This record gives sequence, C-alpha cells and structure tokens, in this order.
Amino acid sequence: MPLLLLNLLFPASRIKYYLYDYEALEPFREFQLDTKHLLDKSALPQDVYEHINRRNLPKYEWHLMDAGTRTRFTAYSYELSATFGFMFIVLVLLWLRTHGVRAEIRIRLDNGMEFCGGREKKLEQWNKSLSVFGATLDPIPPGAKHLLALVENAHRSDDEYFLMIHAQRWQDTWNCYRPHCGLAMRGMTPREKLKSTKSMVHYHVQLFPVLLLETVLTVIGTPDQFFKHLLTGKYLHTMCRKWRIGVVR
Repeated sequence: MPLLLLNLLFPASRIKYYLYDYEALEPFREFQLDTKHLLDKSALPQDVYEHINRRNLPKYEWHLMDAGTRTRFTAYSYELSATFGFMFIVLVLLWLRTHGVRAEIRIRLDNGMEFCGGREKKLEQWNKSLSVFGATLDPIPPGAKHLLALVENAHRSDDEYFLMIHAQRWQDTWNCYRPHCGLAMRGMTPREKLKSTKSMVHYHVQLFPVLLLETVLTVIGTPDQFFKHLLTGKYLHTMCRKWRIGVVR
C-alpha cells in the first residue's frame, strides 16, 4: 500500500507501536532490566522511608522482567555498582539455563553506570562474557525510557502494593497469583501465561530466590572469580552439539 494512502487511512495519531509482537513472543527470550532507588522520596509514604533507614534495609532494587510472561527476577543491594549489575545478570541467566530455558536471550537495559554506562568497549566485554549463556545486552538510546515500559510499570506497582520486608512474598505473588492485563496477558498470571504457551520450561523457574547482592558477593566472590570457576573443569558430552552441562556453547 502506498505510504501516502497508508497515512490517510491510518493517521499517525491512531497508529499504536508495540515494543514486541506479544502474541508470538516465546517465554524467556526478551527481557527488560532496570534498577530502582527505593529512597527516591517521592513514591512511598514518609514513614516507609524512615523504616528503611531505621532498619538499615537495602536501598536499591534490581529487576529483570521477561516480556513474554511478565515473570520477574529480583535482587537488592546497599550500593549501586557495575559489579552487582553484572553479577545479577549472570545469576539470573544461570537460573534460567538450569531450569531448561534454551532460547537465545536478549536483555534490554538503559545506560546507567551500574551497567555499561554507555561505553562501547565495556558493552563488548560484557556481551562476550554473556555469550557463554547465549545472552546479549541491548542498551536503549539515551532518553528512550519508554523502551523499558514493562519494567517501569512494575516499579509503579511495587510502590502501590509492596513493602520491602516482604520481598520474596511479593515476587511470588507477582509471578504466581497476580493477574496481568497487559497485551497478550488476558488477565492471566505469569504462571498461567507460561502454561498457556505449552513451553517445556517448568514453572519452578518463576520461584527465583530474592537475593541480597552483598551476601552473594561474599559467598562466590567477584564476577571474574565466579567465571573462572564456572568455565573450568571437565565437560560432559551430550547428544546435543550445542549444549554441554546446561551451558550454551
């Protein structure tokens, strides 16, 4: 159809642009990643901020969301750093691969300093490391926060319904019991959406343990140390050429 006729029939003000083809989107293939400063002093009642400070609770939320099922994976930290950013991504990817997710994964994220900070060399290094898991980071252009609409909307829901002292309970409620009315969700919960896709991935993948990244760092060390340990040892051959011990090659 000629572009002029298309513009006459469908004015730009009436055309809706979607981030994904939600109806055809496979589970656990497209993700959005963002962080939230819990002490932003604008979203929650003042007594909640006072409680967070008084109890010395973590100040930052890390949130990775699957666009296909709206399943969320959550962690917290006292500080915002690229070390924690890379660690959180790796831990979720390990969880996904361990639970049978086999698709190539793309993660959309902003250019915050807790990620690649807009630096091409750092992005290239991270993507090279994450290629072990069959994953790629896809930073959005500066100022294009609408490209992270799913995870941004989830932050608003956090402000309305969630207190951090119930972090695991809230994530489990979100993934297993809370209906979602977004595109292609039709009032289903993420668990129901996953089941409706006939995916071979078990719903246990949606029971990700909410993490405190400082504790994880103490237990497994820095991401470099973790990768050195992960990529050593003897591989077990399988019938699938692409997969060995659950890691994408």
